[in-house]
Amino acid sequence: MSRELTQTTTRLTDALRKSSALALMVSHSVAAKVGLNMTDLECLDIIRMSGSVTAGELARRTGLSTGAMTTAIDRLVHAGYAERQDDPNDRRRVLVTTRAEHMQTLWQIYAPLQAAMERLYEGYSEDELRTIATFMEQAATVSTTFARSLQAE
Repeated sequence: MSRELTQTTTRLTDALRKSSALALMVSHSVAAKVGLNMTDLECLDIIRMSGSVTAGELARRTGLSTGAMTTAIDRLVHAGYAERQDDPNDRRRVLVTTRAEHMQTLWQIYAPLQAAMERLYEGYSEDELRTIATFMEQAATVSTTFARSLQAE
């Protein structure tokens, strides 16, 4: 590795670590503001991005036990952010979905951050944004694989 590449990769690693830490701090602050804990807020985000998900799938994605996931889903349902629905394709399964009318509170909290990120995107070409998005998707896969390896130990 050349010296320049080593400095760049060190800078990138530091930026990713800082971004990860700041994302946790943002999640903690938002969760506290709406009366949730961080785990529940992150589960809610996974549900939202998925459209709907089973409790078992959510447990697999988070590494939580199915019992802990049931408790987290119960809290989200009780708080009004999620609901359980019968799976139209399999009567034995229950899907968890978000409740749009209660998600508005979260959108309002996140709106300034989203607007700032969109302004940041404007400084990059479409090709650069595609490269960044691909890198971030691949980095997420690396992190998921690492987390699962720790859970398997």
